[in-house]
Amino acid sequence: MEYWGYVRVSVDRKAQAAGWEEQIRTLKTLGVKDTNLHTEEASTRDTRPVFENLLVRANRDATSERRICIVAAKMDRAFRDLAAADAAITDPTNPNVIWLLPDLSKHPLDPSDPTQMLLVRMMGAVAQFERDRLAERRAYGIAKAKQEGKYKGRKATARAKTEDVLACHARGLKPAEIAKVVEIGVASVYRILRDAKRSTVSDVGAYGSI
Repeated sequence: MEYWGYVRVSVDRKAQAAGWEEQIRTLKTLGVKDTNLHTEEASTRDTRPVFENLLVRANRDATSERRICIVAAKMDRAFRDLAAADAAITDPTNPNVIWLLPDLSKHPLDPSDPTQMLLVRMMGAVAQFERDRLAERRAYGIAKAKQEGKYKGRKATARAKTEDVLACHARGLKPAEIAKVVEIGVASVYRILRDAKRSTVSDVGAYGSI
């Protein structure tokens, strides 16, 4: 069996260095080699090209003689919610692609084992409940801080470098090259370029309607 690892942070690996390194350590402990590590800096709400390409390749290449196990340090590093995780694990596009999520189970997940799937769903539901509670407490804290005039919002990260990204893009640099020059994630570069394109289209549309 081949172990393919997926590492993701929602902002960038410098701002979330501890989480980034911890995920990599976890995956290596579970048997993922450096050559099979797939890393990405993107929120689950945005497009995740590395994750999507990983799934496409795994579903294409996995066979009964070459089973592929995709490993993520935690369920929320790979999936948006419990429903998405349940669908991928219990109803895979290719049955020879399986998952290992150590926060749910220390062993590769077997969708044909009803007992294991029950435990996975129960643990996944608890994990999602805790994340929802955390989000609720965070939202309450932000609302309270706003009322007291203490809320300043999250410190700007990649978006603060929009002008630098656009300048590099105008010089003909590719997204991966821009990411290295500006020192942000490739996903952030794509997001900035996409937003800039939408803004340009919107301005042209507004001008044309005058």
